[in-house]
Amino acid sequence: MDNPGFCSWREVSCSDGRPHQVLALNLSQSSLTGTVSPSLSGLTNLLHLDLSSNRLTGSIPPNLSNRSSLLSLLLFSNQLSGPIPAQLGSLTNLRVMRIGDNDLAGSISPTFASSLLTGPIPCQLGRLTLLENLILQQNGLEGPIPPDLGNCSSLVVFTAAVNSLNGSIPPELGNLKNLQLMNLANNTLSGEIPRQLGESTQLVYLNFIPRNICSNTATLEHLFLSDNQISGEIPEDLGLCGSLKQLNLANNSINGSKPTQLFKLSYLTDLLLNNNSLVGSISPSIANLSNLQTLALYQNHLRGNLPREIGMLGKLEILYIYDNQLSGEIPLEIGNCSSLQQIDFFGNHFKGQIPVTMGKLRPCLVEQNDLSGEIPPTLGNCHQLTILDLADNSLTEGIPATFGFLEVLEELMLYNNSLEGNLPDKLVNVANLTRVNLSNNKLNGSIAPLCSSHSFLSFDVTNNAFDGPIPRELGLSPSLQRLRLGNNHFTGTIPGTLGGIHQLSLVDLSGNSVTGSVPAELSFCKKLTHIDLNNNFLSGPIPSWLGSLANLGELKLSFNLFSGPLPRELFKCYNLLVVSLDNNILNGTLPLEVGNLASLNVLNLNQNQFYGAVPPTIGNLSKLYELRLSRNRFNGEIPIELGELRNLQSVLDLSYNNLSGEIPPSIGTLSKLEALDLSHNQLLGGIPLQVGSMSSLGKLNVSYNNLGGKLEKEFSRWPVETFMGNVRLCGGPLSHCNEDESSHLLGKINTIPYLPD
Repeated sequence: MDNPGFCSWREVSCSDGRPHQVLALNLSQSSLTGTVSPSLSGLTNLLHLDLSSNRLTGSIPPNLSNRSSLLSLLLFSNQLSGPIPAQLGSLTNLRVMRIGDNDLAGSISPTFASSLLTGPIPCQLGRLTLLENLILQQNGLEGPIPPDLGNCSSLVVFTAAVNSLNGSIPPELGNLKNLQLMNLANNTLSGEIPRQLGESTQLVYLNFIPRNICSNTATLEHLFLSDNQISGEIPEDLGLCGSLKQLNLANNSINGSKPTQLFKLSYLTDLLLNNNSLVGSISPSIANLSNLQTLALYQNHLRGNLPREIGMLGKLEILYIYDNQLSGEIPLEIGNCSSLQQIDFFGNHFKGQIPVTMGKLRPCLVEQNDLSGEIPPTLGNCHQLTILDLADNSLTEGIPATFGFLEVLEELMLYNNSLEGNLPDKLVNVANLTRVNLSNNKLNGSIAPLCSSHSFLSFDVTNNAFDGPIPRELGLSPSLQRLRLGNNHFTGTIPGTLGGIHQLSLVDLSGNSVTGSVPAELSFCKKLTHIDLNNNFLSGPIPSWLGSLANLGELKLSFNLFSGPLPRELFKCYNLLVVSLDNNILNGTLPLEVGNLASLNVLNLNQNQFYGAVPPTIGNLSKLYELRLSRNRFNGEIPIELGELRNLQSVLDLSYNNLSGEIPPSIGTLSKLEALDLSHNQLLGGIPLQVGSMSSLGKLNVSYNNLGGKLEKEFSRWPVETFMGNVRLCGGPLSHCNEDESSHLLGKINTIPYLPD
């Protein structure tokens, strides 16, 4: 080189002699963009090329193969695409080729973008007999693994995980006598695993399981085979891997029972067999695994009891056996697991009482079992407990006062039991709670002892018998998202402090005895999507500020004492799906703007004092599933635009109003409608034949109107009660028509005055 100045650059290494020759180019993490320049092949003496962890795109230049002196080629963590050039097989001095992800043996780092190389692994790479590291993982490579790779006799590390490779594993890989690490996880490989892999005597880490893997070596310490498509039974040969410390076969399709030879692996610290189809029971021989720290057997089909010998695992920290079919009582000996920090027994059939011996637990999850009796007060000794989940059992009595000692507790899940009594006052010390769910019990008294935390994310005590005022302290958790207090006996007003919960998306105070108006402070909760205040004694007008809640999807204010007209601002909530305002004292007209609620599924205004015409714009609500306007004072004709509600299915109820005119035939086009109630109005004329032909209709009521004429045979399937109170109707299920008489009546039907009930 004529200008040796570049040799002083940090990224460039040059030879000492003259002329200076570039030996190494390290541009890793240099925020490079664009493509890999083919001109790099002009660096004739280049030994090391590192362009990793940039944003390079395009393909790998085939002419890089001209640099036969190259020892290392690092292109990983870019956005390269296209195939791996077969010409790279000419780099016969290459020791390291890394063109995949940066994390060899662990999880894939999300901080780097990996390559997007596609196509097959070139068989020409088998010529690289000096290659020690071949790292191709997390690309889009496909096709089989070429048997030629078995010629890379110096290979120490080979990983091609997280690709789309298929076919079987070539037995030639068993020729790699120096191989220490091989990771082929997360591909679609199939077929038998070649026995020749068991002859790789240097293997320390393998993420794929061969038979007789330890027949010639006792050095294997880590065997990770999770997230593959492995099926069949666990091979008994694994019992020969006497040095094994970690065995991970999770997330496969392994079936059968656990071989007894597994319990000879006394050095095991981690045994993960979760998410398979294992059957049988947990053997008492589990006691032999005295160094075990993690035991994960969840989501299998295990049956039988949890053996008492589990208590001999003094180093066990994590025990996850949820979602099996285990039964019997939880053994008292579990209390001897002095290091146990996390247990999860969810979704089994354990019965009896919770052992009083359980202690030193952080998460404790025994949800969805058949446990009964009282909660042992000794759980209050688990001072490091962060999660306590005893939900979905048959637990009785009260919540122990000792729970007040669980000062670091973050999640308390006791829902779906039969707990009763007041909350202990000492719960006020549990001030780090983020999630509480005590729903579906028989608890009563005040919830104030449970409200000292300012970190709530969700709070649910629905379906109990709690009473007294709603604690204002609940408004001091700015991150609270879901507040459910429904179906209790709360009294007093809604505290304005709830307006300080800016993350609040759902508030459910239904089924209580709350009074007063809806506080204006709730208008600051801009993320509200669900408001349910049904079945209280709330009064005053419907707040106009509801129109500022752009995300509001459900508004339920039924069975209260709200009065006055509907605020027009409400019809700016364009994401509303459900509006239930029935059984109040609301009045005024239904504005034309109701047609703006294009997402609406349910509109229920039953049992109010609305009057005026049913607006034709209601026909714009194309997603409407249920429409209830019964027991109001609506008058005028039924708008023909109702025929546009093609998704109306549950019910169309216009009963008990003052509607007049004829039934529009367009109603007969509502092909999904299941219930139609037009009773107790002043409707005239005949019933359109289209209504009789509605095959989806399971309930029809047109009684107590001024309808007349002959009912055709399509109406014969309905009982007499459907048409009663219309003295001018005949035929069908009613009395036989005299043709002359029925014609005469039809001619006069519009002159006969309506007689109210």
